[in-house]
Amino acid sequence: MLIGNRQRNLRACAWFCVILLAYLSLIPGDFEVRTGAPTRLEHFVAYFGTTVFFMLAYPRKRIFAVVSLMVYACLLELGQLISPGRFASIVDATASMLGVGAAGALSILISASVLVSGPSFPGERHDLTKRMLEKQGDHSHWRK
Repeated sequence: MLIGNRQRNLRACAWFCVILLAYLSLIPGDFEVRTGAPTRLEHFVAYFGTTVFFMLAYPRKRIFAVVSLMVYACLLELGQLISPGRFASIVDATASMLGVGAAGALSILISASVLVSGPSFPGERHDLTKRMLEKQGDHSHWRK
């Protein structure tokens, strides 16, 4: 399957985020840098952003990506048990999974909207929209 530059870049960003999440989750506590935002918000935003990249990079594998990222969030949280100065938290894992779920749900809602109304790019038509228009133009069933 051939993919364009845009798709390739989105996939690179998605996998970069996966590696970055692992690094930031498993570094020793002494090297940890915080943004100043609440920890749960940091988790939510980090996983929300990563999931957005996966939703754009792999549009036909959304459910698999969401489930995989939720499992990944839990595994990284458990991995903190062996990282010096870090501790695992069910609340942090839940915040991470909520970020994944929110981005996944948003992606599904947006794609459902595109299915109904078609894309907003000029000159571009979604397959379903195109089929509906072709069906509307076909009045052969009226001729009898």
